[in-house]
Amino acid sequence: MEIHIGNIEQPKEKKIILTLGMFDGVHLGHQFVIKYLKEIASKEGGETAIMTFNPHPRFVLQPQTDFRLLTILDEKIKMLDRFSVQHLYIQEFTYEFSRLTALEFVKNILVNQMKIHSLIVGYDHQFGKNRDGNFEQLKLFSEMFNFKLYRLPPITEHNTVISSTKIRNQINEGNIALANQWLGYPFIMIGKVIQGDKIGRTIGFPTANIEIDPQKICPKNGVYFVNVKVRDKNYKGMMNIGVRPTIKGVKKQIEVHILNFNEDIYGEILEIHFYERERDEKKFISIEGLKKQLTKDKENTIKYFSK
Repeated sequence: MEIHIGNIEQPKEKKIILTLGMFDGVHLGHQFVIKYLKEIASKEGGETAIMTFNPHPRFVLQPQTDFRLLTILDEKIKMLDRFSVQHLYIQEFTYEFSRLTALEFVKNILVNQMKIHSLIVGYDHQFGKNRDGNFEQLKLFSEMFNFKLYRLPPITEHNTVISSTKIRNQINEGNIALANQWLGYPFIMIGKVIQGDKIGRTIGFPTANIEIDPQKICPKNGVYFVNVKVRDKNYKGMMNIGVRPTIKGVKKQIEVHILNFNEDIYGEILEIHFYERERDEKKFISIEGLKKQLTKDKENTIKYFSK
């Protein structure tokens, strides 16, 4: 996959078949778009291309909101590469860029710079200043600038339209299984192992404390069944997200106990796949009570992955 950052100008002889959007999560809806994109490109003898925006517009236009991403840029790039997209255009999203009208965006960027042959958009695609651009305007622009235009229907699962917003809501509520169903794969968290207070190892449950990108969404506090990728090997584990009230913790921490694993991995990057939420975070009256619960959690984790 060719990645274009900054300079997105293309030679005229390239036949670019483009779709555009945030593609946050690269969920089932996005995967359908990519499948259709590849079909149209094959039919027209063109090259598949996706335009995405960085940072997410919400970080620029609504910086005070508590907004987090399903996939940060590096994760998104890796996922799109797996789907064999030929070109990825990363358009810097600034306040100045957000003031482009729908016509200016289509004429100056899609037509003059990218020289698109065809454009594929979702059923509710909006663009340009104040998101004033819509499909009816795109139809006029496609005739004006001589490019083909395709509109996709909404992608649904059990009569629910799949969207990044709905998946974020499910993750915020701890409904990982449903989020995974809409994503089409287990929710992924990638982070660096940092120093913790090492209390877990004193009760027989050593944990790796994880530091994630501040723009990345973090599931609701609780205990989760996870798969942990360490040095290209996969291990089962149980993840705890929360403040650890039993030891009077106040700061939210992300820590994972990896089953059948006892190696020094400080400073290493872990890839964690979430499968299901087991329970809420609880406060126990004693460390011994916590240890008994962790023993039960481990048994449940083994049972879950033995299904």
